[in-house]
Amino acid sequence: MELTPLDPKLLPPIAYASPKGVPPPHPRRFEAVRNLENLNRPERGLWCSPVTAWSVDDTPIGTAWTDWCATRDELTGQPSVYHGTYTQITAVEPLPEARIYLIDTADDLDRLVAVFPLPLDHPMRRTAPDWEAMVTAGWDAVYASAAGVAVNAERFVTVVPSLSGWDCPSMLWLRPTYRLTTP
Repeated sequence: MELTPLDPKLLPPIAYASPKGVPPPHPRRFEAVRNLENLNRPERGLWCSPVTAWSVDDTPIGTAWTDWCATRDELTGQPSVYHGTYTQITAVEPLPEARIYLIDTADDLDRLVAVFPLPLDHPMRRTAPDWEAMVTAGWDAVYASAAGVAVNAERFVTVVPSLSGWDCPSMLWLRPTYRLTTP
């Protein structure tokens, strides 16, 4: 089974949201992804999300992540504890050669986990890919679209491939094949 990369030109504008004063995610400071034992998400890498709002001078001022942080919880009526924390938005653009895998359907995630299985004794082997193996195979990023998150987030995380814990459309950089386009 082979995975097909997404043409980087088809990716929506994405950005990294950080607290004020935290330096932008320069590729020279990139920290490689590492599989975690009890999560379907890896440690490190770089998490970005689609831009949802722009200033008059065409710089990003909101992302799917900052929007999610501001969304009020149905039970408490309160926004996320992270609301208002991520105020510095840095546009991130893939380099033309970036190999990006698109998760837009349940089948896309199922294929990813099948092609990059975790070891048999790993607790998340049914639900998450081997992120480190993806890097070794030359993949640069994974983009989970809004449709991909919606169809995969509620899948039972210990039984089938799942994006449980991916709160919004996300771009996970596995390697630093991007450039910053805003200071």
